[in-house]
Amino acid sequence: KRQIYRYPSYIVIFISSLLESTPFFGFLIPGMVIVIAAGFIVKLGILDIFDTILLAGFGAILGDLIGYLLGKKYGEEFFNKYGKYFLIKRRHFEKTKEIMNIHTGKALIFGRFNSLTRAFAPFVAGSSNVEFKKFMQFNIFGGILWSASLVILGVIFGASFEMVAKYIGKVSALVLAIIIVAYFIYKTIKKSKTE
Repeated sequence: KRQIYRYPSYIVIFISSLLESTPFFGFLIPGMVIVIAAGFIVKLGILDIFDTILLAGFGAILGDLIGYLLGKKYGEEFFNKYGKYFLIKRRHFEKTKEIMNIHTGKALIFGRFNSLTRAFAPFVAGSSNVEFKKFMQFNIFGGILWSASLVILGVIFGASFEMVAKYIGKVSALVLAIIIVAYFIYKTIKKSKTE
């Protein structure tokens, strides 16, 4: 039975990681929450931790590569033309550009963990003509770091869930977990719209 859920789950993990890392879609897709939830499912024994980290990381790396290539080909003009349709504010783009020019590595690696910069950093790197080899080094390292840390966070959450479930019951603990995740998604979407 667990094998049945495994493959569709891996597809969802890969696609959500991919879309969250691509320009514009990164604001709309809660990929970070999905990868943390995947770690939770790993703890339940349904998914394999190595496969989950690998697929989430590969999706994130590929998404950033798409963003870089779009930035390289279309540059800032693409953002100016289509950014408004995705509720993206000019100041977010400018802030990411400023960080990219000063700290390329930090912008690409740690920017992935920030909801405001994760979808812009690769695009800005491409439009700023950051060397492809340099970009890919930071992209691969950042993608694996991002996926591994979030999956492990989900596993820790799963361990906490099991502990709580012993005291309040599995159904109550599951309802509590769903409420927490739903609240987190709501706050993330609200923050991206208002900032």
